[in-house]
Amino acid sequence: MTDRRVRGLLVTSLAVMVLAACSRGPSVDWSAKENFFALEKSQETDDGARLEFHSLVDAPALAVYNALADVEHYASFIDGVTESALVKAENDTKVIQITQEVIGRQSRAQVKWTFDPAAMKIRFETLQSDANYNDGDYAITSSPDGTRCYVVSVFHVKWKGAPQNVPLGVLESATRESFVKAAHSIKRRASGKG
Repeated sequence: MTDRRVRGLLVTSLAVMVLAACSRGPSVDWSAKENFFALEKSQETDDGARLEFHSLVDAPALAVYNALADVEHYASFIDGVTESALVKAENDTKVIQITQEVIGRQSRAQVKWTFDPAAMKIRFETLQSDANYNDGDYAITSSPDGTRCYVVSVFHVKWKGAPQNVPLGVLESATRESFVKAAHSIKRRASGKG
């Protein structure tokens, strides 16, 4: 009976430690310089590619979250976006019509956004597009002092809707270019400069 209790306590302790480690989020060197590509991952998938960018940003987490969540006003502050209009809003979701430059041409899409402000997460899904379809999410972690944040951005770039004969590498680099423009724009907005 004692062995059983000891094993049970060990298993319970291990489970609590694993859950605590998982809930803390990414391990971040908060003293490092700002870097929109602190970590970068890319892998091909059956329907395109999965891109993941980790960004250490010199702006508070809530300000970055609020800028990312202001989807219907992207055209007013994100470089490369020429139109962003609210189509409908319901509970924690918004659908917007967005026009932006993709692979050297204007592309229109309808995108559904789902917001979780308590967890500082945002999901997006392309519903319609005259170019490629791009789904993904953002997860934001605040620095302990609240002055900086770490943003994990995941993009699922899909062949669906992509112009014919466009290599996957071109779709990936176009997504990365758009990400760079958007990251700088979001940082400006979150810092009160845009």
